[in-house]
Amino acid sequence: MFKFSFNWLNELCGGELTPDELFNILNLQGFEVKSEQNLGSDRVITIEVKANRADMLSHIGIAREVCAFKSLSIPKIEKANLKEDNNSFPINIEFANDNSCRRFSGIIINGIDNTVSTPEYIKNRLEELGVNCVNAVVDIANYVMLELGQPMHTYDIDKISGNTIKVCKSNADSKIVTLGNKEAQIKKGDIVISDDSKVLCVAGIIGTESSTVDTNTKNILLESAIFDEISVRLTSRRMKISTPSSFRFERGININSAKDIAYICAKKVIEICQGKMYDIYFDYYPNKVQDNILTLRGSRANELIGCNLTVDRMITLLEKYDFKCIKNGEDSVDVTSPSYRLDVLKEVDIIEEIARIYGYDNIKPIMPTIQVQYNKNYIWDNIDVLRNMLVGLGFNEVINYAFIPEDITKFLGIKKDHFLYSDLKLQNPISPMYCLMRPTLIYSLLGSLSYNYSRNNTDLSLFEIGRTYFKDETQDTGCKEIDTIGIILSGNRLDRGWGIDKDIKYSYYDLLNYVNILFNEFGQSFDLKQEEYPFFEDNSGYSIINEDGVRIGFLGEIKKQDLKNIQNLKLVKDKIFYLEIYIEYFNSKNKLLQFESKFPSIKRYYNLLCRKDILSKCIVSEIKESSELVRSVIVKDIYCDKNISSDSHAVLYEVEYCSDKSTLTSEEISEIENKFLNLLNKNFNISLKR
Repeated sequence: MFKFSFNWLNELCGGELTPDELFNILNLQGFEVKSEQNLGSDRVITIEVKANRADMLSHIGIAREVCAFKSLSIPKIEKANLKEDNNSFPINIEFANDNSCRRFSGIIINGIDNTVSTPEYIKNRLEELGVNCVNAVVDIANYVMLELGQPMHTYDIDKISGNTIKVCKSNADSKIVTLGNKEAQIKKGDIVISDDSKVLCVAGIIGTESSTVDTNTKNILLESAIFDEISVRLTSRRMKISTPSSFRFERGININSAKDIAYICAKKVIEICQGKMYDIYFDYYPNKVQDNILTLRGSRANELIGCNLTVDRMITLLEKYDFKCIKNGEDSVDVTSPSYRLDVLKEVDIIEEIARIYGYDNIKPIMPTIQVQYNKNYIWDNIDVLRNMLVGLGFNEVINYAFIPEDITKFLGIKKDHFLYSDLKLQNPISPMYCLMRPTLIYSLLGSLSYNYSRNNTDLSLFEIGRTYFKDETQDTGCKEIDTIGIILSGNRLDRGWGIDKDIKYSYYDLLNYVNILFNEFGQSFDLKQEEYPFFEDNSGYSIINEDGVRIGFLGEIKKQDLKNIQNLKLVKDKIFYLEIYIEYFNSKNKLLQFESKFPSIKRYYNLLCRKDILSKCIVSEIKESSELVRSVIVKDIYCDKNISSDSHAVLYEVEYCSDKSTLTSEEISEIENKFLNLLNKNFNISLKR
């Protein structure tokens, strides 16, 4: 919401407005009038201003819209008429190289008389709009902010120690006394402006008593700056201090007008408080913002708006609102948006402006006549199947936010060349903890696991179905969204009791079993390829490869010691196993029918002594290929003891034999087993454990 004075706005618009006309214009332009307060000689009007239209948080911003609508000359901001020379500026102003301050314009005024009273028209307008009057200089700075939208700050030069001002992020926590003698806490990382001995101001939010301008002030530094809006908002919320300045900085300020508005404010100070402006101004502007030039396609605009405007008509509408247009072909226009329109970033934003300027009420509503064909979303169907399966297997589903801390990829050890790396960050995050759009579900599920452990819920099988995000310039949104399922296991799978003499904990083989269950449900096969993952224990990470040779997921044992800084994860004493699969690759296929033989099957068990580096699938494959009478091969147990060398173990296999033609004899089975035992011994040096 934004309050403004009708009389003040009327002056900027040429004095020809009526309240009813103004209300109609604002409502048609999308700025709904919420309330009106009649103060006799003036009216205070409150309108709704969306967060992306920061240019409307000033009287000149509203005047631009009104004048453009009425085809009047749009108000311009006077250009500064001073010489810029940062090296010769009387005050040494230093900046940290961290982009916390994007522009800092400063003007010095010497010999002012701040004992004069603030003019009545300034005082009345400030009070009407809820701004407290302090003294002439401060009131003028606030007045200019309400008129032109640029927050200003004034310093008493004689109170600055060492003739130096430093603009940087605070190196440590400290306490300050803000204006109004209120104590506040500054945290490390907050943007502050200080001199050699003290903090002068919390950038973009509030000044301190140590440099405040009062009636004894003779020499002032007038600051007009642009600070990082995210940092200002986070600091403002943490300090629980919201000011007209922070309100504007959080939403964005026109960086190109900062210097000119400082000049306008300085002239007004001299007009009221006398004094003399120093003939050199300071202007720190390291990374100048270039003109925002976008290409508009007329056909695309008409398609989205639902009308039939010519390109020339579109140019006329845009130029009326201070956009600069150069025709670039029959259907193309290069459009330069005004520097104060921070919300115009893409072609679709220009198209939205055309629709708004043309008038939504002028767009004829037409009922769509095309027949929409229903396309079944197999991914949603897969999600339903997966959810029902896992709940049936005893899993609990969790739901987490899709955004995670921005340093998590580094924390997990994911480097830029890794397929899980992503730096898709929110432009305006709530906090650094919710900044990065997650490229994997690992952090989310580890957070859920540790949260449960902190509440003594320690035997967990959890899953989450959500999206992961990666940059992709081929997409309209600039990012690719992948439906993903993540599974995490830790603690006991079965508690002791009822014939179980000790707790049975989740193991790597439980994870593999669940992978088999999932793929069997969809009638698909997969392969495992050993790869190193920075967040998995050594030699435990595997990529899941589908029938087409595409990596569709991964699994392994979490490397807890490297991730112990995750809150409460150090409480987890058991091993943690993790699985992640991209759901879009689960394409259901017709399952092959398996007919049971009318002849009985025979099962035999083989305790094979083999090296640990030999993959079980190689052994299984060798056994199955030895004869078509081998129906199945299942690993039943793994055993290690002091009598077996450290690089080996004993694996118990169950082999089932069956024929469709007759009952198998012992001699037939012995022939098959001798064949694969000889092959295993020859190829892998595997023998039966005696």
